[in-house]
Amino acid sequence: MHNESMPGGYFDAYAFDVEGQSKGTWKARTAFADFEYVQILGLKIIAGWDLSAQYPSDTMSAVLINRTAAASLGFILETAVGKWIKNTLLDSALRKIVGVVEDFNYTTLKEAIEPLVIAPNPMRNAILVRLAPGNLSQEIGMVKNAYAKSAPTYPFEYSFLDQNFDWLYKKDLREQNILSLFAGLAIIIACLGLFGLTSFTAAKRTKEIGVRKVLGSSVQNILWLLLKELLKPVIVATIIAIPVAYLVMDSWLQNFAYRAGMQWWVFMLAAGIIVAIALLTVSVKGVKAAMANPVKSLRSEYCRESSIVNGVR
Repeated sequence: MHNESMPGGYFDAYAFDVEGQSKGTWKARTAFADFEYVQILGLKIIAGWDLSAQYPSDTMSAVLINRTAAASLGFILETAVGKWIKNTLLDSALRKIVGVVEDFNYTTLKEAIEPLVIAPNPMRNAILVRLAPGNLSQEIGMVKNAYAKSAPTYPFEYSFLDQNFDWLYKKDLREQNILSLFAGLAIIIACLGLFGLTSFTAAKRTKEIGVRKVLGSSVQNILWLLLKELLKPVIVATIIAIPVAYLVMDSWLQNFAYRAGMQWWVFMLAAGIIVAIALLTVSVKGVKAAMANPVKSLRSEYCRESSIVNGVR
């Protein structure tokens, strides 16, 4: 088979003449492969038969198409079988459609499944091999020995299909790692900001906290007083951020033909985590301020005010 016909490859597009269709108007991706392509990849024949079942390899006069190709031509699955097609670029041979395979994702999930023609071709520069699970090194060694006997002048190079597909998503994985890093940094910076704001608020209200404790307020009441003031900007920011995050994610997901829907509970969970982090951050400093000795707090505040008055005088 051709390198371009490997799952995850490019799959060149060609124009075809099709029986019963206007000439040269139908375009489809093409996989040039041998007669074991369907079997090796585990594809499902949903109409007709496989290439090797009826046509010997020396005729090269048959092709397979996928479900999307049959639908784009307006054929019912069974009626597609027996029709001829001709690749307008390669040669003038008429090849019969002998079978229809179920759709499968042969490129990235960012792309919708397109019409595909699987055509036998004697010119091959790559092979697909299905290995038995278990001792991969031994299996690869057997393939390498067989390859050395058939093509000793060419180097043996191989890769796994899952690695090829992983390569298609390297950019997305890299973006994910970068976004995760910056999200983590943003959370740390936000926590530091909240911690500093809590310290400033507690220091500014030292006298009030001391008076409230003298008058009988509990630690919980004072902590709640600080939380109400400091959580307001967090909640407002969360309310603003949720629709913005939804729009950004929805725009990013438009790049994928196949995508998961965004559920409302994901945003609610994120909002809950944000509030929980804010509560923990504020509570660390807030509890310390609420548990401070009110006598020391009031004395410290009195001394500070006396110093200011004496300085003015």
